[in-house]
Amino acid sequence: MSWSSIPFTTGPGAMHNLARDYTRWLHTWMMPAGGITSTQFTDASLNQVLAYGGRRDSAIWTGAYLAAESLHFMDTGAPDAARWMRATVETLHRWWRISGDRGYLARYAAPADSSEQILALLPADDPEVHRDVAFKGSTWHWRGNISRDQYQGVLLGYSLAYSATKSPALRETIRSDVVRFVEQLMQSESQPVQLRLNGSTLSTTAHIPYAVFSRADAPDGVPMLTLQISPFDAAGEGILFFTADAADLIRQVPGFSFFPSTPQPTQAIQLGAIFRIALQVTEGVPDYAQRRQAITEHYQQHVGEWLSIAEKWRNTNRCDSGYFGLNIGFMPLYNWIRLETDPTIKARLQRKVLRDALWADVADHKNVFFAFIYASQASPEDAVQDVITANAAQLARFPVAPNLATGRDLRGIYPESEKCPGISAVAVNVDERVPTTFVWERQPWKLYDPGTPNLAYAGVDYLLAYWMGRQYGFIADDAPGTCLRWAPK
Repeated sequence: MSWSSIPFTTGPGAMHNLARDYTRWLHTWMMPAGGITSTQFTDASLNQVLAYGGRRDSAIWTGAYLAAESLHFMDTGAPDAARWMRATVETLHRWWRISGDRGYLARYAAPADSSEQILALLPADDPEVHRDVAFKGSTWHWRGNISRDQYQGVLLGYSLAYSATKSPALRETIRSDVVRFVEQLMQSESQPVQLRLNGSTLSTTAHIPYAVFSRADAPDGVPMLTLQISPFDAAGEGILFFTADAADLIRQVPGFSFFPSTPQPTQAIQLGAIFRIALQVTEGVPDYAQRRQAITEHYQQHVGEWLSIAEKWRNTNRCDSGYFGLNIGFMPLYNWIRLETDPTIKARLQRKVLRDALWADVADHKNVFFAFIYASQASPEDAVQDVITANAAQLARFPVAPNLATGRDLRGIYPESEKCPGISAVAVNVDERVPTTFVWERQPWKLYDPGTPNLAYAGVDYLLAYWMGRQYGFIADDAPGTCLRWAPK
């Protein structure tokens, strides 16, 4: 069997020009109504949209794109980066507010008079979709049933955009959304819920810590909380919780008041990051002084608990399942470490959580995004140059734009895993990976995929890793004296 990897560019300006190419494709074809999607074209000419994809994950990748443009602006000061950063914040701000419930984020939203290809992302028969919603003088459709992973990309983008921009108006937009979200989490509401426990349903009033609610997504207007005790699992309709210990929920069920602690390390990392971002965006803002004080007190009261739970992080994924869970740990951990001001807390996060837990599990995965997070936030005594060098070389192998969903067949080329039949025993090189919207959240051992004709992905995975590498000096500017000035028509 022979195999030729998808082409990647080399030579002067290759990596910078690839960022230019991906940005051009993204703005021309892959941001309908301002949100990131994949795009399937009618034929190989790639000049007419058949359909958009990724309808449930637009929030996380739109936030990741905002993070990329924020790093781009910090590194180059390019006017286009500032403009795209502002436009993307405006899109996400709308998604924060359109539900009408504090802190509840939409997965995607579009005007009701959008093209048929955009409206196909929001079909009337989909229970997640809320149609004909009046918002800011217009009629919109939006997708609900939000999940925790979507918040991680948005908050990553918001925190970096706040650092990058000097616009008071843009900073206030970010600040208002973040503070509303954190104040909702702090409120820990007591309210009527339908509780489904191991298949049985009862009506009760529960104190739900660290949660956001949606009246539109709640069955008959009452949130539904579904709990499974062994093995533990929890889900909600009209409610999304971030609690770091699931026992806080289960102990409210009659007969379960002595249920043992059930720590959720990834959610502890997410909470730590959320509160640090709220402190970031309110620092030195007199109008928010009182609200910041309440956030500070809450953080100081609970950070020790969250940190102890975060240190228990272990990779529970097996073989090729659940790899995306690593990404929703790395994204907020980057924010928490980067923004933490207490040296003792920061050192524990760097050593016990980042290095000894998350990074130790992925060090040989050729995951450039995770590697750059680790290298940029590592403890001072960690030797990271070899990590930087190896992963910068992998990023240089990223396929040319557009990133088409071309089939892959690496069977017989990479050794098959003995423990996990059907996947590679070693991470596949970046140019040979099965393409997707964000390759760094997908397992790196896949050997076969048939592909999808004329389907292209946005390249946010390349842009975020590239501009992070540039910002931290891991990747040299191979086109000095230029910046990304292409403007969409």
